[in-house]
Amino acid sequence: MSKPPKGIARFDSSAAMLVALANALHDRPFASPSQSPTLDRLLPSLNKLPTRLREWGYAVGGMAEGISVAQAGELDIEGIAEWMVSEYPQQSYPAAFIGSSNGAMIHLAAAMGVPWLPQTFLCPVRALNNDPDDAQAGFEQGKHVAAALLAAWPQLAVHHMQDPNQDRLMLDQMSYYRLKLRALPLAFNEFLMGSLPAGSTLFINHCTRQWPVTRTSDRSFFQFGALGGATEKEYLEGGPRVAEYLARYGINREKWDAPRTTDSVPEAEWGLDGYLIPPLKNLATSQGLKLMEIRYEDPEALSFVVAEIYRDWYLAAGILPTRLTVDSFLLMDPWCSMHQHAIPFWLVFCTSPSAAALQKFLEKQPPFRNIDMMLFSHGTESIGLAEISRWQELLNFARDEGAFVGVDTERFPRDFATLARFDSALRERAALLPPPPPLSVEKVISGIQRYGVRHGVTLKALN
Repeated sequence: MSKPPKGIARFDSSAAMLVALANALHDRPFASPSQSPTLDRLLPSLNKLPTRLREWGYAVGGMAEGISVAQAGELDIEGIAEWMVSEYPQQSYPAAFIGSSNGAMIHLAAAMGVPWLPQTFLCPVRALNNDPDDAQAGFEQGKHVAAALLAAWPQLAVHHMQDPNQDRLMLDQMSYYRLKLRALPLAFNEFLMGSLPAGSTLFINHCTRQWPVTRTSDRSFFQFGALGGATEKEYLEGGPRVAEYLARYGINREKWDAPRTTDSVPEAEWGLDGYLIPPLKNLATSQGLKLMEIRYEDPEALSFVVAEIYRDWYLAAGILPTRLTVDSFLLMDPWCSMHQHAIPFWLVFCTSPSAAALQKFLEKQPPFRNIDMMLFSHGTESIGLAEISRWQELLNFARDEGAFVGVDTERFPRDFATLARFDSALRERAALLPPPPPLSVEKVISGIQRYGVRHGVTLKALN
């Protein structure tokens, strides 16, 4: 795997999921989300440091991914797109996915043996001595950065995202700009035209989740807060949990003072910007492709559907699936799940709403003999974080053994070494066996149609 160009964060959902899927298509495990052997060797040592030093090391490591304000105006969107497509085997495929990031969708694409191209990626911009809790300052300081990014490519939407609840450590040294492609870069066009023969299927993965924002131009927005443990209302209006959280971190305020919202637009990380759909329709028409749209509002809704499709896939191959693998944000390995004949269940984050989604799934399933669970550490006791005891309750649903995988429960949520060890630990959990033959496009379509409705997931032909 090649190193990504400047301007796209490796520690984010889109880049990590793309590399995880690419590894699966190359028939190898997702051994290193950081894609840095040096960093992987340093993370276990970082875990041994006192809490404050651990947090500092994590933030500095993230800052290394950031670009300067000057570099923002020179961002090479086409170069980033070229890196994305270069990760995949250059061959013909019966289908491809494009659009929203989603871990369940990655497992679906891996089972089919097909690629996914993200609409959104994270561009971190260095902002030394930033104040994560000062929404007004972040809003004002981000305007000129957003303007620079907009100038880098004419078909780009910029979502400046400030989440002091879940991204506190990283925001101390940088600002987050999630960039959404409103048109296909040349590399995407060429890859899809060269890889999808006439009659192939192109799936648009469309998460419809919205978030209130403050518009700063026709193509730029400021989003305060993000999907996770705290609610939109808590970010914008405060509440007892916000006051307690700020007091715990020694912040001299009872709530955040976000700018007045003016619009509701696709959520920065997970939502799809609909401007991308018309060019995809044009591509499908010109190339003779079938264009299908998968729609859902809650990112975890797709996890329920994909788990059922995986169960049917295994059973059709004569495999009785008794193992469940619970992913957490970017901690996932579709190659390993398939080779362990495990049903995957992807969770957005390690929050109480995600724990509730997993419990809902487990209560309606035949008992699994084994449950393997990863937990992503973001370094903060954030609002809505589900504690280790809550996750242990869910592991207890296993008939034989429920186990944390690559998790140091004493250091969570500051268990940063989990990034370097989760995959090797996962591969040790069960024998690695040949997976079933790839899932067909027809089986995926019928599976979504069969299981989607009850979970708010729909499938529609767009041509």
